[in-house]
Parts: sequence; C-alpha cells; structure tokens
Amino acid sequence: MRLLERDQQVAAVHGYLAEAADSHGRMVFVAGEAGVGKTSFVGRVVQEAADMARVAVGGCDGSSTPAPLGPLIEMLPRLPAQVWPPGATRHEVFARLVTALREPGLGEPFLLVVEDAHWADEATLDLVRHLARRVHACRALVLVTYRPEDVVTGHPLRVVLGDAATAAGARRLDLPGLSRSAVGHLAREYALANPDAAPADVDRLHRVSGGNPFFVTEVLSAGTGAVPPTVRDAVQARVSRLTPPARAALDAVALCGAQADMHLLEHVLDDGPEVLDEPLQRGLLTASSGQVAFRHELARLAVAEPMPAFRRVAIHRRILAALLERAADGALDHARVAHHAEAAGDTAAVLKHAPLAAARAADLGAHREAVHQYRRTLRCAHGPADGRRADLLWALGYECYLTDQVEDALRAIQEALEIWAASGDTVRVGDAHRCLSRLHWFAGRNDVSERQAELAVQALEGSGTVELAMAYSNVAQLRMLSSDVHGTRLWGRRALAALDDLPDGRKRAEVRVHALNNLGTAEVVSGDFDAGIRMLTTSLEQARVADLHEHAARAYCNLVSCAVAQRRHTDAAERLEAGLEYCIDRDLDAWTLYLQGLQAQLLLNRGQTTAARDCAEKVLQRTESAPTSQVEPLVVQALSLARSGDHRWQQPMERAVRLADGIGEIQRLGPVTAARCEIAWLSGDAESARRYAAETWPKATAADCPWNRGSVATWLGDPTAGDGAALAPPYALEVAGRWGEAAQRWKQLGCPYEHALALARSGERAAMTEAVECFDALSATGAAARTRALLRANGWSVPRVPRACDQPHPDGLSAREAQVLELLAEGLPDAVIAERLVLSRRTVEHHVASVLRKLGVRSRREAASRSQARPGHP
Repeated sequence: MRLLERDQQVAAVHGYLAEAADSHGRMVFVAGEAGVGKTSFVGRVVQEAADMARVAVGGCDGSSTPAPLGPLIEMLPRLPAQVWPPGATRHEVFARLVTALREPGLGEPFLLVVEDAHWADEATLDLVRHLARRVHACRALVLVTYRPEDVVTGHPLRVVLGDAATAAGARRLDLPGLSRSAVGHLAREYALANPDAAPADVDRLHRVSGGNPFFVTEVLSAGTGAVPPTVRDAVQARVSRLTPPARAALDAVALCGAQADMHLLEHVLDDGPEVLDEPLQRGLLTASSGQVAFRHELARLAVAEPMPAFRRVAIHRRILAALLERAADGALDHARVAHHAEAAGDTAAVLKHAPLAAARAADLGAHREAVHQYRRTLRCAHGPADGRRADLLWALGYECYLTDQVEDALRAIQEALEIWAASGDTVRVGDAHRCLSRLHWFAGRNDVSERQAELAVQALEGSGTVELAMAYSNVAQLRMLSSDVHGTRLWGRRALAALDDLPDGRKRAEVRVHALNNLGTAEVVSGDFDAGIRMLTTSLEQARVADLHEHAARAYCNLVSCAVAQRRHTDAAERLEAGLEYCIDRDLDAWTLYLQGLQAQLLLNRGQTTAARDCAEKVLQRTESAPTSQVEPLVVQALSLARSGDHRWQQPMERAVRLADGIGEIQRLGPVTAARCEIAWLSGDAESARRYAAETWPKATAADCPWNRGSVATWLGDPTAGDGAALAPPYALEVAGRWGEAAQRWKQLGCPYEHALALARSGERAAMTEAVECFDALSATGAAARTRALLRANGWSVPRVPRACDQPHPDGLSAREAQVLELLAEGLPDAVIAERLVLSRRTVEHHVASVLRKLGVRSRREAASRSQARPGHP
C-alpha cells in the first residue's frame, strides 16, 4: 500500500535538502505517533534522494539498554573514514563529523537519518544537540524521527528538542493521522486485492484507528471484518496464519531487537533463514542490507510480549551463544551481549559483559546507560558481599550522582561502605564517608553532611593519601557553601598542602581543582574578588584539560552563581551559556538543572519576568531533582507570580522556605527571606517583612556574604543594621535611607524591578509616582497596585492604569517581533510569514529565533500557546 497524504511533507524535506546542498544545512525533527508512518515516510525520502545525496541511516533500539552512539555506528560505513578513528573521544568524533559535513568539495550533500530518537541513548542525544547547533553551516540534512507521546515531561529528548528550538537550522515536521478519505482508499485497495475479505466499516475504522496507518493496515490484514479491540489482536491474527516454523522464526526475530542481522539469524534459526520467506511475503517483516526487521515496532512488541517465559529464555540463550561465537570476527557489543545474557539467565556472562558495557557508556558520557548496566550487573551478583561488589556499588553510586539520582546514589555508597568496613579497608571507608557527605548535601541534609565529613577526616587522618587531601577539601567546600571564608581558607590550604608529598596523577589533579574551586568561590563572594576569579578560572581550565567533568561543572556553577548574586549580568550570561553547553553535552544532569535555576534568576533580575517564570517552571518539572537545585527556581516562580498580581505564589514560596530551612545556608536563606519580605510588602504587611528579616539576620551576620546579608538587612527597618557588617552597595544605600541613590545604583546594574522597588519604598511622592510607571512598563501589576495604594494612603494623586494598547509588550518584543508572534500563533511556516510581511525568509528566521529567546520558550508551538493565553497582546 502506497504512502498517502504525505506529499506536502515530502516536498518540504526535499526543499530542505536543496538548501543543504547550498551549505544551509537543516535538522528536521519528524514527529508522529507510533504507527503513523514515520519509517515509511523516511523510506520514501531516502529512496527519492538516493541519486542526489549521500544517505546514511541509523536507528535507536528500544528492545534493550541502547549501545552508546548506536545510530552513528550504523552510519559509519556511509560516512568518511576519518570521522571515528581508533581511540578518539566522543567530543573529537562529534567535531570530526561536523567537519566532514562542512566539506565544500563534496559533490553531493549528506542525508543523515536518526530513527526512533525517543529510545536514543544519551550520547546519541548529545550528538543530535551538537549537530542541531551547527548544522546550519553544513552541507547536510539530518532527519530525526520520534514519538511525541513517548517524550513526556523529564524525558531527555524533550530537553534536546527545547535546546534545538532556537537553533538556526532546526525545523519540526509533524506527520498527522490519515483523513477518512485516505482510510477509505486503503480499505478499497485491500478489498480489490482480497475479494473474499469481509467489507470494512470505514467510518468506524477511521474513528477507532484515529487515521493511524499502521492500525488501519493491521486491522484490514487481519481479515476479520471488524475492528479488533487492540492492535495486538490484529497482529496476532496475522501471525496465527503462518506455518509453525514461520511462527517460531518470527519469535526469534522479535527477541533479536529492532533489527536482526541475517548472519546472526543463520545461527539461531533451526530451519535456516529461508523460513523467513513466509512472514516476509505476508508483509510482517522487511529485509534490507542484510538486516531483517518487523514492519513496525508495535508489531514486534505484539509478538514478543505475550511469548511464553521458557520459550523466551531458550531463544535468548541461542542468540547469546551466536553472539559469543561471532565475537572472534570483530568487536563485541558488550551492551547487547549483557541484555541477552540477563534474559537468558546466564549470570556469568552478565557479570563479564555488563561492567564493560557500563564503562564504555561512561567513557562516552552516556551516564544513564552506565547506571542501567551497573544495575544489571548487581542484579546478577548474588554471591557474598566482597570487594568486587563494593566496587560495583561505588561505580553505580557515582553514575547516579552524575545523573541527579541522589537517593539511589546514597543507598549504593552506604552499602559499599558497609562492605569495606567489614573488611577493615579504612581508606575506602573514609572516602565513602566523604562521598556520603557530598550526597547528603545535595539532598538538603546539611547536618548529616557535616557529620559524614568529620567521619571521613577521622578515618583518613594520618594516612598520607590523596583520599585524605580530598576529605580536607570536602570540609573546605562545606565551609565555602556556608559562606565561611576563614574556614574555607583553613581547610582549603590544608588540602593543597597534603598534596605536596603525593605523586602526580588524576586523583591529585582532582583534589587541586576541587580545592581551588572552593577557595576561589569564597574569595569572590566575600574577599579578594580578583584573586578569587583567578583561582576559579584556573580550577575550570585545569578540570577541562584533565577531563574532570564533575569539577568543571562545579566551577561553571560557582562562577555563574556569584555573577548572578552580584548582578554582574554580562559575566553571568557568558558563563551560563558555556556552562550549560558543557554540562548538557556530558549528561551532567544535576549541574545542568542548577544552572537552569540560575538562568531563571538572571532573567528575573533583568526584568524578564515571564521568561524567568517559564524557565523556573521547566526546572521544577523535574520533581525528583535535588533540593539544592529547586530553591532558586521556586523563589523565581513565587516572586514572578506575586509581582504580577497572581496569588498562586504561596505554594512555591512555602516549599522554598521548607527547603532553605532544611539546608540552613545563607546562600539559600538569604534569597528566600528576601522574597518572603518582598511578598509581604506587596501584600501590605510590612510587619511580617520585618519579622522574617529579623529571624534570618543572625545567620546573615555570621556569614561572609555582603549580597545575601544586604538582601535581608534592607527589610529590617533599622538604619544601624549594616554597622560593623559589610553590605553590597545598593543595599547599603537602602539601609541608610538613601533610596534615590539606591534606585540609581540598581538602574546602573541593569535591575529594572529593583530600581522601581527602591523608588516605591522611598516614601517620596515623586519617586513613588515614577515607580508606578516603571512597574507598569514591566507588567508588574501587583507591585504597581501596591504602590498606588501607598500613594492613595498619603492623599496623593495616582497615575492612571494604562490601557492594554498603551503598554509595551510584556516580554520586550519589538513591533515587528509581535507581528511575527501573531502569525506564529496562526501556525504559519516561515515562508508564509515572509510573504505576509514582505520579508526574506532568513529575516523571518532571525525574528522567530529572537521571539523564542525573549519569550523563554523552546518551540514555535509554545510561543503560539503563550500568545493565545495572554489577553491584550498578540
């Protein structure tokens, strides 16, 4: 049956391929539900492009833990030989691929296809993200297919789609279900080919199938004359008509995965590969380039899932034996072997191959895949607790830590510690306590973290090991996080001194960058700014050179955090962009979320309230993230709601208070207290604002942090609050009652809301009137209403509330950008928008990218939804 109702999409893809031939490459995300025909669509595109492009296709496998960069490995025979030389790192491979795609001397562009990206491993997702940012300058069209229904909130691909949304070369193409007319056409074609089949009820078929081509064809092929309750029934109806040998062969193909290699099947099938002719002729299977696959993944699952347990085990054992027998012929896919070994119940094979697969995944930055493989190994490690089990638990704990699975990491490290304690390995015990200290801090349990840090030092004292140096640096880190400069200096210098007698090596380098990070951050926050920045940047550079991912991520986070807190917007934005790219590319989820929370705060500081709230809410969608990553976005969410007059601020504010109290650090308590005080002021409750500030003030005075201390002091209502305690300049002016100067200082720092707030709190008629105008310009309706109320209470005239048409766009869009947004809301593509506005398509693309950036959204669809949800603005 031919491809129906896809001519428009095919034409669009051919247009993108023509642009790619002119060095304007594109990455097209092809979205469609399971069974809608993504594979058939791509097959037609590939077939028609065969004479005009160099085609390479790779698929993601949902049948097992995916091999890192599996699609790229499948593409390699069609790519230049220099793309992946032996021993190349993942990032070197990425760079080489982009270089190859940019080669101007090639006679034809590349057409690369990544199928089923909803199953992609993290290394493949990093490759997609890497290409999306650079493809616009390549001679390549990259098609990435995925199922939207599988890309739920928190799915890694959803993050990639968001990151790619504003890329110059990224596009999205949706494949909808078939119309009733098309379903009727398929039914007529089937009836002509099968005159004895019962006639189909087209209306019911279209209604129940939703126009899904796979559902339609499977129901028709079942030949029952009615719509089965499930697609599985439709597939099983077809399978039941096969001969017993063909049905047995189909089971083997189903358990091989998304694709089955013919050479492998020759070893697995009792009756030889010719037994596959029958399911091939009946359209259940397809064959191409030595690979056999089900026509659709849903059909494979419909065969595999109900298979009897012992038959399943027997087939997996044959597949495993065939894979191991072929191992001498080339490189062994340890991940695939481990999958079949576990399914076959061969624990020895799992224990041999799963750790190798985990290590390979970790090397490629696919840390979630590494977690899967280590868990698989531990499920099969049923022997007595020993050193090997402890090492596996340690490796699992570290990978869970990197992927923001903190509670799982804690359980793994605790079990490893108990094994080492039983064997008397004091060095490993001490190092485990140090690791537990870090993990409990991430979990928001600072009291436990401090105790674990003490236990680590006690266990390692006198050992003269690099683990002792790291234990010292861990204490320095806790002192830095508590804004204790003296303690940070003391323990940081002790850590560096402990390295003097130790040999060079990776662990020594790790302690050095860790200690410099702690010392530098403490100085930037409260002491010698220039020296602190030098130490922090040195830590970052050395961590990157040594490929110490976690420590480079820490350096980025601390550089950004300091810049955001100190309102150094330009520095913060530059470091934020570099840090996010680094952490996202390496699957460092915990630090990515932390940086995204800081991004939300930066947007709020700059007066981009709506974009800030959207950014914060996207972070908070990851409900399982560490408490330390949630406080910042919760504060942003609460403040953005309160400032705009939305009373839903209470829940995020209460949650932020609970988390900050549990953590107990001024870097959390300061912003949370300042937010509570401001919201109390907005509500007309100045007394509560003073009370909140007074409760936090003892901790603020004990910490070496002028910005957080100032954010609390300004709400105390005490002009002597800053005596003997350094306050950041704008707060010092506020505490002294010099509101006009404070407002001017906030304006110079690029903080429009704080500028208006200082004017509003001045008690002066002219300043408060100006504050109302500033709040109106920022769409801070809650703050404007509070200031108007204060003016009325003093008997002063109040500026009128502006009409919607008088107000500037709340997201800072220009008039032209607002027009583009209005047309985006109509669902129009760039070419049509360009025609409507009499602009070039490239100019429209730039406007669209600017609109997405200012709105803080990652797709045209989100932008359209935002526009439709806001009254009074396009």
